[in-house]
Amino acid sequence: MTATEALADLLVRVGPDHSPPELVHSARRCLLDSLGCMIHGASLPEGRAVLRAVQAMSTAADAGCGATDTAALVGGCLCHLRELDDVHYTILHPGAVCVPAVLAVADRLDLSLSRALWALIVGYEAMVRVAKGQNYFNHRKRGWHGTATCGAFGAAAAVGYLVELDRRRLVWALGLAGSRTGGTWAFAADGAMSKRLHPGLAARDGVTAAYFAQHGLSGPTQILEADDGGFYRMTSDTWDVAEVTRAWGEEWAIRETEFKWYAACKSAHAVIEAGIRLYRQAPGVFQSSRVECIRATVNSTGLAMAGRGYEPDNVTSAQLSIPYGIAVALTGGDGTVTDYAPAQVGRPDRLAIARKVTVSSSADMDALRSGRHKVPGAVAVAFDDGATMQEYVEDPKGSRENPLSDADLGTKFRQLTGDVIGPASADRAVQMVMAGAPHTPIRDLLAVARFPVNTHNAR
Repeated sequence: MTATEALADLLVRVGPDHSPPELVHSARRCLLDSLGCMIHGASLPEGRAVLRAVQAMSTAADAGCGATDTAALVGGCLCHLRELDDVHYTILHPGAVCVPAVLAVADRLDLSLSRALWALIVGYEAMVRVAKGQNYFNHRKRGWHGTATCGAFGAAAAVGYLVELDRRRLVWALGLAGSRTGGTWAFAADGAMSKRLHPGLAARDGVTAAYFAQHGLSGPTQILEADDGGFYRMTSDTWDVAEVTRAWGEEWAIRETEFKWYAACKSAHAVIEAGIRLYRQAPGVFQSSRVECIRATVNSTGLAMAGRGYEPDNVTSAQLSIPYGIAVALTGGDGTVTDYAPAQVGRPDRLAIARKVTVSSSADMDALRSGRHKVPGAVAVAFDDGATMQEYVEDPKGSRENPLSDADLGTKFRQLTGDVIGPASADRAVQMVMAGAPHTPIRDLLAVARFPVNTHNAR
């Protein structure tokens, strides 16, 4: 039996009759968080650009985002535009891939909330297991973006659940998804928008893979471990298919997922929080000329992903910049979405502070990252009179050990969507996702959330 066949055997058994019922609550949280990010993304200039591009490619019959795979594509791109979507310690953003794919297909087929939630559980599990098996640290070190490369597996599995693929066709869907997946980290060099597109492209590819498999188009059954062209051999130096095929236990990917409070790369969260603590001790002192230097310490992966400076006219580069995150905190910002608006990113006082930041890594933080899946950070400020201030944060808000509550997620959703769909609709959407009856049609939720958006409003 191949690894893909073994994974399919596990996934086809997921559901209300055979799986822990508490997973549904975790799936509700994931759905709410990603939907909020999607709605907010549609209101941004980059989101409108995505919609215009899709409109330009669409025919009248598509009605903009009318095609199911296109709706998944758009939703995935919008979800990831402000780095606020959920994150897993395997360096993945599963919600930005799986939620848009599930919503697009559940809307098309007029399926229930319960059906969509279980599909998310399946999709998150497939995506994360593939990442765990490939040695996600090595995958990232080789320049791959795991959300892009592993995402299509998750979307294919989730959609496979919705369209009721049997075990054989689910294997095909996973094989088709993996046979054309990809996405590199080259965006970090100049803050390019390709990172924002990767989840949408993965969602689209997963949808098409599942539908092709449903209609009898076969995919490679050895997509992960094949000697010639296997996904693992091409994208990692080491891998372990046992991580993909391990039996069900207490670990479930959807319960391991973290929700972001800060609108930046996860690697910047701890230092942002450390900076906020420093600012509260002495507001205003950090903007004076007395500050000689600022030292940030993170893990090696965080240093590689976000240790660089940023361009003051580029939001993407700021979100991938630890120096900018520290500058936000030391100028009184809270690190949420308003601090990553174009006008805020271009502030001269923040650029001046960021230029004083030096980022390095430590073995202790590397050990916490690899051994306990923590992403800590420390900030130390030195002044011209020899005085110093420093803070260390091991579990920033939103991490597994300091998770967002349901109330926090509701607050975040309202902050992201209230100005877009109105406070009353935002409240109603929160209630429908978090407490709605299992038989609630997904179409009813999307009507309240006013999503998917129509590309004809994108001008």
